[in-house]
Amino acid sequence: MQAIQARPVPVLETERLRLRPLSGTDAQAMLSIHGDEETVRYWGHDRISTLHEAEELINKNLAWLQEGRCIFWAVDDKAGMRMVGTCTLFHIDDQNRRAEVGYILNRSTWGQGMGSELLRRLISHAFEDMDLHRLEADTDPRNQASLALLTKFGFQREGELRQRWMVHGSWHDSTLLGLLRDEYQPPA
Repeated sequence: MQAIQARPVPVLETERLRLRPLSGTDAQAMLSIHGDEETVRYWGHDRISTLHEAEELINKNLAWLQEGRCIFWAVDDKAGMRMVGTCTLFHIDDQNRRAEVGYILNRSTWGQGMGSELLRRLISHAFEDMDLHRLEADTDPRNQASLALLTKFGFQREGELRQRWMVHGSWHDSTLLGLLRDEYQPPA
């Protein structure tokens, strides 16, 4: 059986954003993002509250990267030279050329079009550079902003999974979406 190796994390850029490898020095920014109750309202884990928890979150993501399970980026605002989010391609399936997308941005950036800019670059990398055929997303059906963003990029709803996640002490449903490479048309 062939061992899975860490995937390279290329630096990707957009007009305003720089996607770069996550590092241990990003703990304060991770705490700012994942420590905000509103930001993690629809996220898959509870809010963190300490720098130690932020470091553990970074270490968990770096371990998954080393296992070849994902490609994980820190997202920097080039103007402010600060980390404003993270994004990932995970559950990468090389045989079937598919992966799941994930992203989270600091609430201070919401409404500025950075989500669109980030998703455009992530999709481009997945389809053009990695030659993937399919992208998937798993979103809380109450997260209307994320559903609108994914739909804007052509993701189609493919199903609902009831009470899939136990988060914040209660069960939450999932909306599953998919995007095929030959259907992808970047929004204007």
